[in-house]
Amino acid sequence: MEDISTTKREILSLFTSYRDALDSHHDQRERVIKCSRDITALSKKIVFSLLRITQVSSPDSVFKDAEKQHKQVLDLFRKISVELQGSNSLKYNRQATPGLQEYIEAIGLWTFLQDNVLISKDQVLERLSVANPDGIVTPLVSVTDEDYILGISDLPGEVNRYCINAIGKGDHEAVKRCLMFLRQMKEGINLLMSSTRVRDLDKKVAVLDSSLEKTERAYYSMSIRESEMNTQSGCLSMAVDA
Repeated sequence: MEDISTTKREILSLFTSYRDALDSHHDQRERVIKCSRDITALSKKIVFSLLRITQVSSPDSVFKDAEKQHKQVLDLFRKISVELQGSNSLKYNRQATPGLQEYIEAIGLWTFLQDNVLISKDQVLERLSVANPDGIVTPLVSVTDEDYILGISDLPGEVNRYCINAIGKGDHEAVKRCLMFLRQMKEGINLLMSSTRVRDLDKKVAVLDSSLEKTERAYYSMSIRESEMNTQSGCLSMAVDA
């Protein structure tokens, strides 16, 4: 009987440890999900701030506001980095990646507006890097190739929104920049898809195609209108001279 009681206690202790491990896992998973959602929300605010660039006289004021919000995002990444130490970085990647992708989209738009280039993975890691107490600068979280690719794949929609705003201001050069940028992205992603498989990329390519088509239509419409206006102006000048 004593042996049976001992066995029962051992089994109970074993299952109790399993329960505690599962509870700890679920709690940590929920913390990562919540923090990722907060990063997503704040990254969207950065995007909204950046899209105001066509409405202000000085782009510097827009970038200054975005920088303030970026510091708040980094605070959230500091918080989530505690949960993603070691093997947990891969264990909870599925829960953390939505916020990270949204962040990459935001700073990708920022880089496009400032430098007219596609942000690189190294630049993403650089923006995520802070100095630790020893003065060593390291990224707060790891960024997988899949995180980066899916993050920049969301960028075309925001570039298209910027393009539409630029049309309202009659900024022909901005629309042309958007068109060239999206065409280069399309070419690069097509090349990538021919050599590798990335989860959910197919869905995002559809958005890229739609954004590229809208931007092409907008650019062609602006070009035709400008051509017509120049033709009318030329005819008017000839009539006056006659």
